[in-house]
Amino acid sequence: MSAGINELIERARNWDKSAIARLITLAEDGVELPLSIQRRSHVIGITGGPPGSGKSTLIYAMARKIPQDKRIAILTIDPSSPFTGGSFMGNRIRMQELTSRPNIYIRSMATRGGIRGGLNYATIAAVNILEYAGADYILIETVGAGQSDTDVKYVADTILVLVPPLSGDEIQALKSGLMEIGDIYVVSKSDNQASESTYRDLLAMVDMMREVKGDSWRPTVVKVSGLYGYGVDELLRLIDDRFRELINNGKLNETLTSRRLLEMRLYAYDLLEKKLIESKELENEVINGKLSPQEAARRLLSMEMPRLDHVAIAVKDLNSAVEKFRRLGGLKVSDPVIVEEQGGVKVVMVWLGNTRIELLEPLNPSSTVAKFLESRGGEGIHHIALEVDDLDEFIKRVQEAGLTLTGKPSKGAEGIVTFIHPKSLNGVLLELVQRKAFNE
Repeated sequence: MSAGINELIERARNWDKSAIARLITLAEDGVELPLSIQRRSHVIGITGGPPGSGKSTLIYAMARKIPQDKRIAILTIDPSSPFTGGSFMGNRIRMQELTSRPNIYIRSMATRGGIRGGLNYATIAAVNILEYAGADYILIETVGAGQSDTDVKYVADTILVLVPPLSGDEIQALKSGLMEIGDIYVVSKSDNQASESTYRDLLAMVDMMREVKGDSWRPTVVKVSGLYGYGVDELLRLIDDRFRELINNGKLNETLTSRRLLEMRLYAYDLLEKKLIESKELENEVINGKLSPQEAARRLLSMEMPRLDHVAIAVKDLNSAVEKFRRLGGLKVSDPVIVEEQGGVKVVMVWLGNTRIELLEPLNPSSTVAKFLESRGGEGIHHIALEVDDLDEFIKRVQEAGLTLTGKPSKGAEGIVTFIHPKSLNGVLLELVQRKAFNE
């Protein structure tokens, strides 16, 4: 599988549209692709306006005007069905003529469930793939206007906000959302006589917002008719001016940073969505009244179940052990902490992806860790630690199960801890941890 993906990545680098399509499909299926992104594309978000405001027509007109030696990628975000999860590819049908051009790649993508913000993880992954493939322009058409349809500002370098004529209510709506993110405001369908009034209203609103944005780029209003091509050349000139300014001011990578953070958040939403689909048992317990919705949500996120906190290894020489873990590369290692309450132990934490390794060096020959090393005749796993939300409540469960604790709760390196005696658990020393005011 890895060799096949690497081959697709290499082909995509040469603007192989079938390889690009396959990579985006893999990303939609949750496959993480090993791409090293260098900023090179001008990512343009086209948003605003209700359905029929002219976004697709404008993109079609822009794509035809851009020189054919430039690579153009068009992502159209279509509403997904709440029942099937699919989307209607209407935009792709309207732009079918463009698909035959070797320099143009078009992809329709579903919103997949209406996550707040208007985009999903697969869209961000597609932008990464297209930038890696060397697109000069990446045009993202969002579903439409709305106070929540603003995630595109974290992905796009330039935001075009379309406002059709005779849309007084829509202009008022811009004040509470899209007016804050727009770089160029486009009066679409400006062949309509009513467009002049909309143009003047937008000019007045943009003049008020220019000082608020505090950006060297001054938001601009332009009249365009995608149907007749009027104003498209001027719009493309403004878009290129915007891109040059971002490059000259060294701000192009700021969008990459915000894109990566949004990608992380949307991927987390994607994982949560999958967990929700698999949670039929929890749903039934909510329906039957056995669990409250809040309790079920906490259980879904494993917030009420014990979690593996760390595995502790007893060592004779902490510095030597730490150095070995550092050599593995990329592992975060904490500064040493001395815990007197556990008989005098020096502790270092090694962070892994979803848990930690605790390294223990005894400072007192009479400590339990020193005795462990002596009895074993060497180093090894000392205990396994579980994190619990309510230590007192969990201790009750331990006692009800007939298990024995080694002592009362005390302060540990991670918070408040206690141990279940190894004789109660088949020779395994199990630590229970409740984090309390512990600064990692």
